[in-house]
Amino acid sequence: MDEKLINNLKSESRWLRLLFIVIFYIAGYLAGLVILALALVQIVHGFIKGQPNERLLTLSSGLNQYFFQVLQFITNNSDTKPYPFSDWPEADTRSSSETGAQL
Repeated sequence: MDEKLINNLKSESRWLRLLFIVIFYIAGYLAGLVILALALVQIVHGFIKGQPNERLLTLSSGLNQYFFQVLQFITNNSDTKPYPFSDWPEADTRSSSETGAQL
């Protein structure tokens, strides 16, 4: 076998990153389910009230950014581990009309 391949297979940091990728994949999957649930609640709320719920917009904005951070980490586009190893992403504070929430 190639010496570089053997060294890569023995690299503790690569195996640790693989472990974190699996853990964050599961966290991202769960975050995706919560995002889907929030979307459904926002749809129902929109039919009832005629506009999205501002609190849920803030929550979903933070979750969306967390989901993106997880994707960046597991695809090796970022070496920064998402929450809880770094701060929770700040929610986008623009109003719903600025973000295009109302069609």
